[in-house]
Amino acid sequence: MPSAVITLAHPFDFAGWRAATRDLAGRHVPPDAITWQVAAPGETPPAPVPGENCQPFSIPREMMQMAADVLQSMLPDRFALAYGLIYAHVTGTPPDATALERINEAADTVRTETRHLRQNLFTLMKHEGEDAGWSGTLDSGTYAPESNARFITYQLSLAPWRLVLPEREICWNGTNLLHGPHGAPAPLSFGCLPPPALPLVTDLDIERITSLRAVALAAKTCLICPMARQATQTVFGEGQPGARMMFVGEQPGDREDLAGRPFVGPAGQLFDRALEEAEIRREDTYVTNTVKHFKFQRRGTRRIHEKAGRDEIRACAPWLAAERRILRPQVLVMLGATAASALLGRAVTIGRERSRPIGLDDGTTGVVTVHPSFLLRLPDEASRAREYARFVADLRLAASHVMPAGT
Repeated sequence: MPSAVITLAHPFDFAGWRAATRDLAGRHVPPDAITWQVAAPGETPPAPVPGENCQPFSIPREMMQMAADVLQSMLPDRFALAYGLIYAHVTGTPPDATALERINEAADTVRTETRHLRQNLFTLMKHEGEDAGWSGTLDSGTYAPESNARFITYQLSLAPWRLVLPEREICWNGTNLLHGPHGAPAPLSFGCLPPPALPLVTDLDIERITSLRAVALAAKTCLICPMARQATQTVFGEGQPGARMMFVGEQPGDREDLAGRPFVGPAGQLFDRALEEAEIRREDTYVTNTVKHFKFQRRGTRRIHEKAGRDEIRACAPWLAAERRILRPQVLVMLGATAASALLGRAVTIGRERSRPIGLDDGTTGVVTVHPSFLLRLPDEASRAREYARFVADLRLAASHVMPAGT
């Protein structure tokens, strides 16, 4: 007889399945002792109650992604199949060969449909006008469309959309995500998509976004690290989608946090002047920061800048990686040690690395220089003039590695 009955919120409830699996597999509850079921429409599943003697464990990311793919299939026993995969890893027992074959087949089907959806989104979805948004039809045999609802929402820049599927439809009305039978979809919560807020994101979602505007919109709801709750707003990068030069600083300051734009405070004004002297038009570049929120300590009515730590840099890394991946600049200028260390993946001393081209793994040419705020902190006019001239020279060096258009 089953010793555990797990009720999930909806047919593709990966978050609920994962929470239950962490508890059950951590207690070595065998697959045949679990009954998986889906809550009836309008029913709220009971909150999970962790059992005793649950041992923590880790799962390779590839295996967890395999489980997530299986849960997007429409196999009646998909929850049990995915759990069996994790259970075998945790207990060190070989997985059932037949089950493993079915898992691989289901995952391949889901990945194929996911790839088709993402690559052909703007063919599948037709723009019906500003008020109507987008609409389309897809002959889907999996729950991949539902699991990609956030991806679709961000790719379509949060405009309303409706996707008609066999016997069901998904809609985003600009506020809520709706799902259900044709003509009668109801609000759906993924556990990370609470109406009426915008969809929240995880690092896995960020990797799937292919539009610079979409990733910037997604970042507005970022709550990956606690700093996001302290700052006024996310300060994302800005500039031309086809920019061949990308500048990366440390983090937004007080002015940037209030304005919602990077490099608009005193350091940004000096940066603009240096760009002009180096004959670089800021509007032809892309400017961003390693960390997307302002970290500070409050002293009375003032907010004093606090250096971004390892946790903040790690939390924001998916956003910076997405900017680089989508933009694909020819030249990447790292302004200061924080940006250089984050992008080069090692401790960086500015004096050793600056003023020379560095070949990066993706073919980009990197140039390390000081952050413009460093120039503002210099104690006397002579040192400021000397270091400012070096900074302008570094910008000219970076610009010299930009290939002319059409080459």
